[in-house]
Amino acid sequence: MDWLRIEWPWLACAALSAAGLLQAALMLLNAWENRRYHRGRLAAARKPGPELRVVLFVPCKGLDVAMETNLRALFEQHYAPLELCFLIESESDAAAAVVRRLQRLYPQVDCRVDFTGVAVDCGQKVHNLMQGTQTVPATADILAFVDSDACPHRDWLAWLVDRLQSGKFAVATGYRWYVPVQPTFVNRLLSAINNTVVAVMGPHGFNLVWGGAWAIRASVFRKLGLPAAWQGSLSDDLVVSRLVREARLKVAYEPHCLVRTSADFTWGALAEFLRRQYLVVRVYAPTWWRFALVAGGLTNVVFWGLAGLAVLSSAGPALVARLALLGCYLLTALRGAISAAAVRPFVDIAETEYQRVCRINIWGWPLVSLVIWLGLVASGVGRSIVWRGIRYRLESPALTRILTRSTSHSIPEGAESHRPAPRAA
Repeated sequence: MDWLRIEWPWLACAALSAAGLLQAALMLLNAWENRRYHRGRLAAARKPGPELRVVLFVPCKGLDVAMETNLRALFEQHYAPLELCFLIESESDAAAAVVRRLQRLYPQVDCRVDFTGVAVDCGQKVHNLMQGTQTVPATADILAFVDSDACPHRDWLAWLVDRLQSGKFAVATGYRWYVPVQPTFVNRLLSAINNTVVAVMGPHGFNLVWGGAWAIRASVFRKLGLPAAWQGSLSDDLVVSRLVREARLKVAYEPHCLVRTSADFTWGALAEFLRRQYLVVRVYAPTWWRFALVAGGLTNVVFWGLAGLAVLSSAGPALVARLALLGCYLLTALRGAISAAAVRPFVDIAETEYQRVCRINIWGWPLVSLVIWLGLVASGVGRSIVWRGIRYRLESPALTRILTRSTSHSIPEGAESHRPAPRAA
């Protein structure tokens, strides 16, 4: 026992240092591969091919931040032949007026609005998608999907379709980059947290479909049993990810399809948003959730454990802990810098704002990692969430109960505690 009392700081330092440095080195290698992939996609040119007919589905509920700007970008896509299909619960939804106004401004665009009715036993977005995709035109080659809070550039759809041309991939997906509406730390922290997902997407076979920006061949859509497979679900994209994996098909992540999403959060809205996102992952992709919980726990135990040993232990172990802590910090900061440089050419945002967010990813990564892990821990408790004014209980991947509904039709995505959305530019 005396030996253990003397040696335990050394043993703790050795274990934490080895685990931390190994994890940091592996993630640095992943960042280097991510950089190589992004550089390759930046140099790639779109391949000429047959004109594939696309139906672009846009589920809407309430008013998002800068919603008119977001939807205007869809009417201005550099792609044809294209049909826009907006999926809205009812004519009384505030989103309907925005869409009608844009239809009048762009009469040359093939566009229709489907009023889908109220969801009963699934998420409202999933209900909208199920209703809208029941009668896909037989002439449609590609079905594409985009969220109403996403603002894509004009070639976004063309790049999505390009990744499906060869037939190598069943699904092409993009992702989002949160643009702070207000220059607050919480908005920039959310953007930095979101960027950790972009940093792990690449050429590997583990990409998940992101429901805010993706496309699939109509034939594959039907082969996977969609839209019936969405019945009872809250998540559209994680269900598709599972079906693609079970069919041994591939998902292509396309950096050119990163979309801007406006972020205007309070601290309470951020906490609710993270718990909701991770709870959905826990229900629909439990293996991914457990992996993230364990990996995030390891990162935080190592960093804060070494920090504690560096302050509280005796001279020898404290010196080792400080050196290991510095090594882990700098390696992970380097990883953040590599990822930020790789993604930069694909994000249409002012350089000063991009750098402010990336500095949090690079130098503030311990805080980012801690907040993510706390969100994961919080998502392990309970099964109820609020999404766009509707409170759901996720009983299982195939059973969603609607508990209550808000009477408002203007609820931003994060939570009711958001500030009012500004007028679109």
